[in-house]
Amino acid sequence: MGPIGLSRTVATVAVALLGLGGCQSDYRSSSALVASQELAGAYPEAADTAAKALAAGGDDSVSRVIYLLEAGRTAQIAGRTEDSTRYYDTAFQAVLPYLDTEPEARVTEAITTTLVNQTISEYRGTVTDRIMLNTLQAINRLRLGQPAEARIELNRARAWQQDAVEKAQEEIERSERALSKKAEDEGLPAESLEVPPALREAYAGLGDLEAYADWRNPFTSWLRGIFLIANATDAGDLGNARFDLREVVAMNPDASPLVDPDLESLELNRFIPSTWVVFMSGLAPRLEEFRLDIPIPVGDVNYVAAAFPVLEPVPDAPSGLRLEVGDRVVEGVLLADVDAMIAADYSRRLPVIVMQEVLSAAIKTVGTWAASQAAGDSGGLVNLAGIIYQAVTTAADLRTWRTLPKFIYAARTSTPPSGTISVRTSDDRLLGTVRVQPSEHNLVVATLPGPAAPQAGIESIRLAPGAPSPTPPPEVDPGSTVPSPSERNPAE
Repeated sequence: MGPIGLSRTVATVAVALLGLGGCQSDYRSSSALVASQELAGAYPEAADTAAKALAAGGDDSVSRVIYLLEAGRTAQIAGRTEDSTRYYDTAFQAVLPYLDTEPEARVTEAITTTLVNQTISEYRGTVTDRIMLNTLQAINRLRLGQPAEARIELNRARAWQQDAVEKAQEEIERSERALSKKAEDEGLPAESLEVPPALREAYAGLGDLEAYADWRNPFTSWLRGIFLIANATDAGDLGNARFDLREVVAMNPDASPLVDPDLESLELNRFIPSTWVVFMSGLAPRLEEFRLDIPIPVGDVNYVAAAFPVLEPVPDAPSGLRLEVGDRVVEGVLLADVDAMIAADYSRRLPVIVMQEVLSAAIKTVGTWAASQAAGDSGGLVNLAGIIYQAVTTAADLRTWRTLPKFIYAARTSTPPSGTISVRTSDDRLLGTVRVQPSEHNLVVATLPGPAAPQAGIESIRLAPGAPSPTPPPEVDPGSTVPSPSERNPAE
């Protein structure tokens, strides 16, 4: 090929790859706008932005699931429960094949994306995403007065967690083996595929990652436990509630003041009308691009540039939870650190992410160098094409569910005869004063994405009254909590 032909090739490659980056750019701009609107307390506007982004870029695209998750959460915060339910349900149907059936990661896709970057891969939701998807959908179902459907959603959330423990680590290891083999075929040294210390350090300081190992989610277990107390139909439900709440304390010992009264009620088989309050504070971390030069000798080049995703926390989340019930003050606890939960998930997958990015950078560099050597006098234009290709395609996958809360606090009180509860942060900011159903079990959900928001979203939800068994519930084996296929998907 002559210089003119090479120049045309350069132009064609540049135009094609600039188009390739458009999807990621569209996602980043829409998610940044949604986050800024949430932090400002513009909840309806954020829901509108997310819905428009889904309509514009989410239909049949590789990013459809993340657009659906953002649309579902923003609609939920804005009080558009039916819209949120619809978005969440569509997202669930999209990821359902990966529960028990399809592999968590596609090894062939892990190899294919090394030719460009991971932004072209289909976003299927992380394990944390999937667990939170069905947990938040359970709250929607309760808002709509659908306790039977809420039970199904909570069972699905638990199924995702159990499925991850049984399968996800194995899939990660399979991808690592496949990528190692690919690196060996390309003649790349094994040590170049290790997680760089600078990248590992970037994940430090995001909370106690060990507390969320094996994709643990104390919020999901707690919500399922109190739901079963309020909606028990037999001794098995109460036994499962006991197991779930004990699991919460095992994950988060600091949650004992919240959970112990309910565990005591389960042990004594005596229940009084209770109101549980959840405060979802702040926003989950965003992903930023972190570029590093990786030492890989290629021709006359000793380093290649690679891009990695790094979690960047959103600062200044409102902290703490306090209830005022008549003349009593009830202090809440930090139930779940979602930042740490997400970081623990990413840290488990970080070796595969690094291997993909390093392989991608090295393969492009090797290809450019070999082509320039073969081109002789035209090598300069080949190098130019290679530089353009690498510049445009060296990009980290920055898709993540940004509108999840940063922290989840919870508190418990006996339901007051007056039916009035004031909900505040630990620094005494009023989140709202709500009316609950006297003599009933209730759930109050408060949301405040940032301290600059003028007001919190807050709602009182009546939990269906339970029918406790007159006999003490039996101990329940964890395996008995796995839902049947029909519970995972009522259409089955």
